[in-house]
Amino acid sequence: MVNFNNFAAIIAAIAPFAASAPARQAGSVPSVEGKFVVTLKSGITAREVDSHMKWVDNVINVEPEQIYTLDGLTTQLDAPWGLASMSSRTAGSSVYMYDTTAGEGTYAYIIDSGINVDHEEFEGRVYQGHNAIGGDFEDTSGHGTHVAGIVGGKTFGVAKRAGIIDVKVFSGSSTTTSIILEGYQWAVNDIIYNRRQSRAVINMSLSGGASAAYNDAVAAAFEAGVLTVVAAGNNRAPASTRSPASAPQAITVGAVDASWREAAYSNYGDVVDVLAPGSRIPSASFESNVAVATHSGTSMAAPHVAGLALYLAALENINDPVSLTARILELATAGATTFNEGTPSLVAFNGVVSGK
Repeated sequence: MVNFNNFAAIIAAIAPFAASAPARQAGSVPSVEGKFVVTLKSGITAREVDSHMKWVDNVINVEPEQIYTLDGLTTQLDAPWGLASMSSRTAGSSVYMYDTTAGEGTYAYIIDSGINVDHEEFEGRVYQGHNAIGGDFEDTSGHGTHVAGIVGGKTFGVAKRAGIIDVKVFSGSSTTTSIILEGYQWAVNDIIYNRRQSRAVINMSLSGGASAAYNDAVAAAFEAGVLTVVAAGNNRAPASTRSPASAPQAITVGAVDASWREAAYSNYGDVVDVLAPGSRIPSASFESNVAVATHSGTSMAAPHVAGLALYLAALENINDPVSLTARILELATAGATTFNEGTPSLVAFNGVVSGK
């Protein structure tokens, strides 16, 4: 395709290369005003024409006619119920539909017990980032591996192409506030250093008593452009009494079961931002590189939303935590369930309706 300002002046210049006179349309499709389609002689390339024509007055540019295609959607049949829920407006779906971008080019920082990096679910996409307790990165409880699989596993994950950064802060199932905060600050610094603010999320599937230190750290990260997704907690109590669940700048996630009913264990209240699948969720296990485990809790609900954040950041080019949070809440299915004590009835949704 040749784009130029003076048709007559171009005829002589293009003649040595053209098999026929320039046309105003390709097949039955008219060209844009000022642009003509030129059929080249055999053996002549668009590059050769461009090299010659750039010296001709009135020529703006030369480029080959190209074929464009629509980006496709991928359908995962017989998906785990929690994953299928992410692309459905109603409970009971067994199909997960998602855009093929699938979180590509994004990073999930998993603040947890470690990750089985060799598990087949991760396809080599797990990177050992920081160990705040010292020693190796081995996951001895299975919690971190399970959470990571929900974020980005090839079978169980919402963002199936995301990179996963292992930030170990638990020895078994216990740790301290200072260790978690050290790991969290490392993650924030790493995101900023690598300029990943628009393509990273921190997942914290953990809970403790209300802590100003936790909440202040989440607020500072948010101001620096880093989004944190946290579990509401499993105490059947107001999430406002827990941290980091009570951090205003975090996305705090409560849990629903397969019928989209309130999970009996989930914390609640107006500090909860959105609900996601949390009961009987299958994902990667630490026990072997192919093992699968099923767990329940808001620890399982949060990574569904962390994965969704990465999926939307990649798909829609959302570049800041304010906009990304707003988009997640905008897409969520409203009124689908009834929760206690002012909890918003919003179930996380990826924007692609799969039906049942």
